[in-house]
Amino acid sequence: MELIKYTTEWVRGEVFQGKIMILAGALLLLAGISIFKGNNELMRGMLIPLGIMVLILIGYGIMQNTVRPNHLRSVTERVKDDPKQVLEQELNKSRKDHRTYSAVQVVWPLCIVVIIGLYFFVSQPYYKGLTIGLIGLFLFLLILDSTLHDRLEIYLKGLESLARV
Repeated sequence: MELIKYTTEWVRGEVFQGKIMILAGALLLLAGISIFKGNNELMRGMLIPLGIMVLILIGYGIMQNTVRPNHLRSVTERVKDDPKQVLEQELNKSRKDHRTYSAVQVVWPLCIVVIIGLYFFVSQPYYKGLTIGLIGLFLFLLILDSTLHDRLEIYLKGLESLARV
């Protein structure tokens, strides 16, 4: 039953973050509409990265609010039949996700550095805005993945402690 406890805590955090992401996505959408109505070329350059952020925030937020509770129900049902197999499956999935998050924590800063370098080579306001927007996008992705990774590490440690018993 400890597996259900750890999974419940992880899912609660994911769902809460999903709700915050949906709200933030809606606010960024309003900002994007305001920028679109304006005629500042630098700000218009930021629209594409801003749109990507909105899609990620709302899409991933909805996914967290729908898929994660279903995952908890699935684990709760399956653990009754074969707790060891469910624990092993959760461990494997969590370890795979941990490796992915660890990799992207290197990729996003590299992207930021490349785009900062690119910023100094472009001169038109639209492209300056695009590079600023891309820096914001990659910084956003770094923060998002870091929060998801931190929560996953706590869950993974809990699962590993159960596997040792």
